Amino acid sequence: MNRLILHILAVLLLWGFPAFAAEVVVVQGERMAPFEAAFHGFKDAAGVRSVERLVLSDLRGADVVRAVREARPRLVLAVGRDALARVREIREIPVVYVMVPPSATADALGRNVTGIEMDVPAERYLSLCGNGLGGKRVGIIYNPAKTGALVQEARQAAERLGITLVVRRADDPREAVRELSSLKGKVDTLWLLPDPTVVTRDTMESFALFSQQNRVPVVAFAAKYLQQGAVAAIEVDPADMGRQAGRMARRILDGASPQAETSEHPAKTRLKVNHSVAQHLGITLKE
Repeated sequence: MNRLILHILAVLLLWGFPAFAAEVVVVQGERMAPFEAAFHGFKDAAGVRSVERLVLSDLRGADVVRAVREARPRLVLAVGRDALARVREIREIPVVYVMVPPSATADALGRNVTGIEMDVPAERYLSLCGNGLGGKRVGIIYNPAKTGALVQEARQAAERLGITLVVRRADDPREAVRELSSLKGKVDTLWLLPDPTVVTRDTMESFALFSQQNRVPVVAFAAKYLQQGAVAAIEVDPADMGRQAGRMARRILDGASPQAETSEHPAKTRLKVNHSVAQHLGITLKE
């Protein structure tokens, strides 16, 4: 009952009641564990006096942009893809984002928007493929519209590390599966990018089958793919990303320009390993 009353009051507040003054307004997509961890990490590091939080999943239909503007905060934190999409029209207040994939930030970036990219540096993945898995030929399938910038970063990192990238383009999942067959005998490892065109439930079955038949380990960007045949995944740490965003927000609140605060990669990552797949492929990896 208390939760219902609080929900009604929050909706009334957004639809017309005067907003409370807050130094930072947090717009959060939903109350999922990674977002909660990022939010609390932000609060720990930002050192702000007052924070007002708006959770979109609790406030369906509300005019969130209006509520943010009426609160007149000094800074907005957007937690998640949906949150960043909702506040992208705000140009007069600095916006810091966190827990947003790179494919969702390109259209939102402006002079007042910066944040922590939810991706691991390409060099980290390629070091795992090369040093950890002994793969000097790394296969990538990607959609240029989604992960073109990451592939460009990967090309530069591969050159530094002495690794050969074998790259295939795909504009839809079916083309990704067709291109996968062209990698047979040409790659030692397969790196899955956070590309929604290429990595789907159906294509993961094809990636797993390719891995088993050709004894080519698959490296993914999230631990959930370990149960679908990947041998390893490098994950971000949501709480630490929140702390990064908090430190960035603190610099902006202290006078730094959002434009000068360029987006950052996560500072801390975690390696997860599917030991049964590793054993099947004859690979030894430590988490």
